[in-house]
Amino acid sequence: MLETYFSYFKRQPLASIPVFLTLLPIFLIWRSKAYHERTFLILLIYLVFKFVLDFTMFEWASNQRNTVLFYNLSVPVRYVLTSCMYYYKLEYKQQKTWLIISMPVFVGFSVWDIVQTNPSLLDLHNHSMVLYSTTVESLLMLFWILLYFYNTIRALRIPNLLNYPFFWICSGLLLYYSSLLFIAPVLHYASKWEEWMDIGILYNVPYVFESVSIILFSIGISQYSDSSYAK
Repeated sequence: MLETYFSYFKRQPLASIPVFLTLLPIFLIWRSKAYHERTFLILLIYLVFKFVLDFTMFEWASNQRNTVLFYNLSVPVRYVLTSCMYYYKLEYKQQKTWLIISMPVFVGFSVWDIVQTNPSLLDLHNHSMVLYSTTVESLLMLFWILLYFYNTIRALRIPNLLNYPFFWICSGLLLYYSSLLFIAPVLHYASKWEEWMDIGILYNVPYVFESVSIILFSIGISQYSDSSYAK
């Protein structure tokens, strides 16, 4: 089994690195006990979910099995968890209401997209990546991130953003979803198990930015402390 893992890692290093790099921010949150703060508790849940899912996909891919089903199912869960962090960070009730409404609407849209894209849901080998959900998710998350930045800058309550842990979390998500928005329309057509489309370096763009975002998460979490965060 380990030999199979190492073989796949050598063939797909950029796709494999983020899987295990996710363990770093998980460890940092646990060590600093940042999970006592609700936003970082949600982030921890998201990272644990991400690692379990990514490792499952890594194991399936190592054994030459189609992993697209897992990705499709992860899209609505990923949106709900990441957007929940902003529910606790947005200050205005109307903005929070919009965010709450967007969750079930997006989950329903994602389920429709999965079924629409894959009429034969039980045919896992030929499962195709969702056509619209990733793009819509990226647009929604970029909106919440930029709205949070706008509120934060306008309020002027944080003297130094670079010392504020959640700023680094937002920066990581901003980079990741920006890259995903750029490449998502192509992935549906490129990620076919039997008819793989060679799009060159574009295929590795999300993995590179995913690794960068995880590093930014880790930088932010490493600066966390109960006293400074409360202040």
